Amino acid sequence: MGGDKRNIAVRFFGGAGNYTEVLERLCTYVLTEGPTEAAVLEWLKSNTRATSDDGIRRRLTFLEGLGLLDRDGDSVRLTQQGMAWLSETDPAVLYELLSSTVHGFDTVLEALLDGPKTDAELGDAIGAAHPEFDWTDPSGPAQHRGWLQSLGYVERSDGVNSLTDRGRELARRRTSAYPSLEQGRCYAQTDLEDAFDTSFGSYIKGISPRTADDGELAYIIVKAREDGPYGDEIDGDRFTYIGEGVPEKGDQQLTGANGALLEQADRSTVPVYFFYQPADSDDLRYEGLVDIVDAEYVSRDGRMVYQFTMERLGLEPAEFEALSESVSEGIDDDEDDEPPLTDDGEAFTAVQRRVRSSAFPKEVTAAYDGQCAICGKSRESPSGTIDIEAAHIYPKRANGRDNVQNGLALCRLHHWAFDTGWLAVSDDYRVLVADRPDLEGYEEFAALEGDSLTLPADEDRRPHATFLAAHRERHGFESP
Repeated sequence: MGGDKRNIAVRFFGGAGNYTEVLERLCTYVLTEGPTEAAVLEWLKSNTRATSDDGIRRRLTFLEGLGLLDRDGDSVRLTQQGMAWLSETDPAVLYELLSSTVHGFDTVLEALLDGPKTDAELGDAIGAAHPEFDWTDPSGPAQHRGWLQSLGYVERSDGVNSLTDRGRELARRRTSAYPSLEQGRCYAQTDLEDAFDTSFGSYIKGISPRTADDGELAYIIVKAREDGPYGDEIDGDRFTYIGEGVPEKGDQQLTGANGALLEQADRSTVPVYFFYQPADSDDLRYEGLVDIVDAEYVSRDGRMVYQFTMERLGLEPAEFEALSESVSEGIDDDEDDEPPLTDDGEAFTAVQRRVRSSAFPKEVTAAYDGQCAICGKSRESPSGTIDIEAAHIYPKRANGRDNVQNGLALCRLHHWAFDTGWLAVSDDYRVLVADRPDLEGYEEFAALEGDSLTLPADEDRRPHATFLAAHRERHGFESP
């Protein structure tokens, strides 16, 4: 923690929600008039409800700490940061100054991502996140919240605070596990190692899959070189990229790097960061996240290569993360309305739907700890392939929702049996079997009748009754 970082923000004039309006007028006055401190005090008394010189000076000291104002002797002037903010009054610029100067702003955003909170609950969140200082001022959370309201990130109703859409976007970006890079900017390798908190060795390879602490794939970095041996053409929103393996070594092999991209062609489970290295530079230009929409093993220039078709996503890493996590968000029960069986066609773009659809299998199988919900087994092939699949309860072909509560982790046999109507599930999570003793396989399935499902420990990840009922109806089961 920086020694000069404050524990509590300072209220400004104009009331919560209006701080920035008054601040903009004050900064404009300081820039145009070059006033003395005494003149600033009089201006604030004339233009706000301020009456106390000490109170005004405390607020000026706070603005000076943010780096917006500078007091030199008796004169007050705008700093370069102050002029930069005033030129566009970008809330992101002011938030960056606030969060780098005062503890707790990111904590407030993270707490509100979990749902609406009172000021007292926000204070508890800050206190828990920063036990190194004694959080005793009950007005502290209100001062943080007042600035966030003024910036348009938080709204307040009946004493309860919640994030606006813009605030939710900022919160996800600030709390994301993935670094937020500026598209079109060139980065040195050391900059990227700092951003990703990793070491790439002597150089960043063309395809660099990176794993998390648990060994699971976390993200992939892909690099194209202007003077590289593959002749990659990256113009346009969709382009081709040749896999790992230089021409002098013959046919490309299914290396770990090529395999990682092949897996993403099947379903986008992690962010793929794309970079371009100009011939005259050691730096890498960030081109944004890409989606691997197709992969082929084709003949090219006398050898076999992996050819990947990539498409620019136009998503921030935090948005990719939020879309993936939204698959696991519990469905709110409404006393009057049942949740819709299908996703709103206008709620997501085609790219967003693909990210959510790709996240669905991973989230569902993880919820069931890799076990079949019906038989409780988890078979593994000699090559290490797990025989567990994610089944939509209300089917995907009918636009069934990509939500973990519309999913079951099933082995291949029971996935097939569930999708074809041999099996269904009651509202109390017991197996139902189609009454077809005349068909081959009936006796095998009949033995499952009445068995309880193996369920996620988290109740918010268990199948929702609405989807189970719709599945029973589609396959002619009577609802118990």
